[in-house]
Formats: sequence, C-alpha cells, structure tokens
Amino acid sequence: MLSSKDRQSMVWEFSHRDCERCFAKHGLSFTEFAANECRWSCPRSIGQGGFTRIRLRDGFELWITDCVLDHDIVCNQSSAESGVPRVHLGFCLEGYYTGAWEDGRSQFSLKSGEHYFFFGDGYRSHGVMKRGVRLFAVSLMMTPELLLSYFNDERAEMQDVLKGIARQCAVPSFFRMESMTADMHRALRQIIECSYSGASRKLFLESRCLELMAYQFQQFSGMKVSVSGDRSNSVIHPSEKVRIERVCRMLLDNLDAPPNLDDLATAAGMSHPKLNRCFRQLYGKTVFQYLRQERLKKARMLIENQGRTVTETAYLVGYSSLSHFSKAYKHHFGILPGADFRRKKTA
Repeated sequence: MLSSKDRQSMVWEFSHRDCERCFAKHGLSFTEFAANECRWSCPRSIGQGGFTRIRLRDGFELWITDCVLDHDIVCNQSSAESGVPRVHLGFCLEGYYTGAWEDGRSQFSLKSGEHYFFFGDGYRSHGVMKRGVRLFAVSLMMTPELLLSYFNDERAEMQDVLKGIARQCAVPSFFRMESMTADMHRALRQIIECSYSGASRKLFLESRCLELMAYQFQQFSGMKVSVSGDRSNSVIHPSEKVRIERVCRMLLDNLDAPPNLDDLATAAGMSHPKLNRCFRQLYGKTVFQYLRQERLKKARMLIENQGRTVTETAYLVGYSSLSHFSKAYKHHFGILPGADFRRKKTA
C-alpha cells in the first residue's frame, strides 16, 4: 500500500536502451503486437494509459505516449550509454511536460500544440510528468548517423549543423521549441489513426515520421545561421535586444488589445522594418506572427484548462470576428475550437 507521500511523486531512472527493465520495475504490463511494435500499460496503482514503441529501423524509433498518471513521475535520463538515440523530435498534442538539464542551467516546458528538436551527447536530464494531466505526445528518436544518411548531397552541411549545435551550447546539447503547424497536426493524426498492418504499416509510419521531420526542418530553416561560424547577419546589439524584449512583454501583457505597430516601434526606438527584422532574429517570427501564436496558445489554454466557450475565448484573446478566430485556430492546431471544446467537455 502506497503512502500519501508516495502517491505524490515517483522517480524513474529511465534508460532508452533498457526501458523494458524500467517499466517492469514499476509494474507496467507488456504487450507485443509485432516484432517491431510493443506497448507498456500503466497499472491502476500508477494511472491509466501507457507508452507505445515502434522500431521503424535500426536507430529509429517512434514513441506514442498517452497516459493520465496518479503521481508526479520524475524521469531521470542519460545519454552516456552507448547506442542511445541522441536526436529527438517531439510533438505534444495534449498536456505538458517540464524538464531541466542536470546542471540546472537550462530548463524547458513543452505544452500542447508545441514541438521540439533536441540534439545532445553526454547529457543527464530530468523531466516531470504531472499527475492528473493527460499527456498525449509523439516522439521520434534516432541516431545522428541515421539522420545524416537521409540527406545524401547535403550530408556535409547537416553534419556541420549538428557539430555547430554541440559547440555552441554550454552543455553539449541543443533544444529548440516552436508551435506546431497544421501540416504537422495532419501527419500526427495519420500516425495515430494508422490502420495498416505488417510491412505496409511500418512503411506508412516511417514516411509520416519523415514528413514530420521535413516540416520541422522547414520551420527551423534558419537554424544553420544560428549555429554556424558566420553570425554576422544574426547579431543583435545588447541594447536592441533589451528593447525588443520590452516590446515582447508589451505584447504578452496586452494580448486582448495589443499596441499597434507604430506604438511598438516607438517603444523600441526603431523603424517598423528594423523592429520586425530584429524581432524575427530574436524570436523566429515577425511581431504579428508572434502575437497570433501567443493569442492562439492562450486560447487553447482557456478552452482546455478553464472550459471557456469559443465565443468567450475569442473575445478574451482579442478576436472581434468569431469566423477569423476559428479559421486561425484550425490553421494553427489542426482542429476547430468548437471541436476542441466538445472534446474537452466529453473527456
């Protein structure tokens, strides 16, 4: 019988190479569907749902996490072991996951509607899955060597990118997070709803995973500039960075009625084009793109966590047109806000 304290938090020493032992230690039941596909289901003492692993080829795994836990689960992970996939791509469809590197210098929080790219070697990290929150996520894990093999003529360029990433970081790792696009949501739905079996299933899932990778690299197309030796086109003066961060806070503090571009440019002490150029260099988006992203992220939080209606939500995040809000929401998350609201009501 677990004490109330034990029910609050559990620690898993998680190893990708030996995940079977970790899951078995905590009582998860194992089901093998095929030679390359299996699932670990949570016992009732831990929660509901579980973890599915599909081995697409040597060095390339697809993981689907869908669970609601009765405890905070702290996962300690390490890449020190040989054979561990060190390139991770993750896509969060529901819930959130927080984590940090062992040295405490870098923390992250992945939320519903966000995705990440991670590359690292020789790291230790820990993450937390919160109790009572459904975590529904898709992860791709592969070795750098396999990733590079997909690029043929561009292999040398991609190798330089990965090497540059490792050199630029305080810890030998790189983590970048963005909001998911409608194309990503569509590919993820096809992965989750795949009804094929056997070789057809494996080929279909790998093709969709590669499609997700392509969408992510397309969104991260500026990544090489940020990690290469020539950074002359991406340097922002420290005083300009402070002013751009001030503009960002003005937007976040006034999502329902944001200042216009003239006021933001005045606050930053620069022209409209320079404001957008510096803002994109710092945040990866223009002022308008960033504002739309943050409005929609807040909208989903209001619908998911507070049960707000679509009309209430649109008003609270500054949309005067319900049709424009619904169109933007679907483009961003791949689902209409009304469908999201109904899904939450019946969950």
